[in-house]
Amino acid sequence: MLLSKENITLVNLITLQQVFGAGSLKAVKIFDLLLENKLLDKHFTNSLDNIINKKDVEKLLKYDIQKAYKIIDDCVKNQISIVTLCDDNYPKRLNNINDKPILLYIKGSIDNIDNLPAVSVVGPRNISDFGKKAAFSISKRLAKGNMVVVSGAAVGADTCAHKGALAVGGITIAVLGCGICYDYLPQNRQMREQIAKTGCLISEHPPYTATTRYGFPVRNRIISALSLGTVVVEASLKSGSLITARLANEQGRDVFVIPGNPTLENYKGSNALLRDGAIPLLNALDIFNQYIFQFPEIIDIEKAFKEDCVEKKNKKSLKNLQLGLSNEAKIVYNNLNNQKFTVDDLLHLSLRDDTLISVLTELEIEGLIKALPGGNYELTN
Repeated sequence: MLLSKENITLVNLITLQQVFGAGSLKAVKIFDLLLENKLLDKHFTNSLDNIINKKDVEKLLKYDIQKAYKIIDDCVKNQISIVTLCDDNYPKRLNNINDKPILLYIKGSIDNIDNLPAVSVVGPRNISDFGKKAAFSISKRLAKGNMVVVSGAAVGADTCAHKGALAVGGITIAVLGCGICYDYLPQNRQMREQIAKTGCLISEHPPYTATTRYGFPVRNRIISALSLGTVVVEASLKSGSLITARLANEQGRDVFVIPGNPTLENYKGSNALLRDGAIPLLNALDIFNQYIFQFPEIIDIEKAFKEDCVEKKNKKSLKNLQLGLSNEAKIVYNNLNNQKFTVDDLLHLSLRDDTLISVLTELEIEGLIKALPGGNYELTN
């Protein structure tokens, strides 16, 4: 089976990736040499002394190519495309990173990703209730405004991000740390099927590859590279989201961070990112404003907030617009009787200071209030 470009066999590329693993710089360097030499044979491997050692050469030559043919067959049976560095539809955004994947397994469509405004939304698996709400709300808003939401299909923030985009029929991309056909998180099976229909599932691993601890961190570089920017919903000092944020920064992408109470463990990583220069995210509008001039014909801010405007016209009060709000946010919002207010005006509700801060951020992300200079806030209706 030959690729249409460069005449490099797909079997050779699968062999490289299988021998050296996902995210291997060795595989990329050998690929570059393959563009000239075409074949993985003994004569070719003699030219790899500066890249790999003798054991690696032996692994290459001993790899059973029948396994590669089996992988190709599995992809055909499951309607999974294999996109390689030789292909015209390989994402150029990935081509700009050093450890680019030499091939990707894709279910769905990624053909136009380089011409679409994509933003990744990430956070921890053990995410707070506010974090869940924020990931869902931001992703929903971005998708409504015609932006693509990218995440990793794990539990917690990833799931909320994908579901937020799917809730409004938006496009979302899930970058997996396992094979596309491996039933990781059976409870999310239907979600993955939906993603494949409107967006796509992406993996560096053959279809039935199981999850490993290594698979998740290495896929983060693809999440950040496919995106113009990465939103960190919530992160402790040990959060894997910090890896994605670091990679995004190294790749020249924007990093947005929702500020949090500095005394809470689950925001210490977030606040460290802000200290180091990340963009504070107080409202989805911050993201739209960052990219509207780059994609003026695609991003639709009015559409992103249109539903809220309809609600405002049809109802005397937005206090019924509470679907998805945390209980604390509902309490606070239902007690906002003045157009403008301060935190002091809410002290009678007997909520903890850190809870109040989280609630105000939640309401601001949802577009129900906006912050004003001097610690003041204002209702948006």
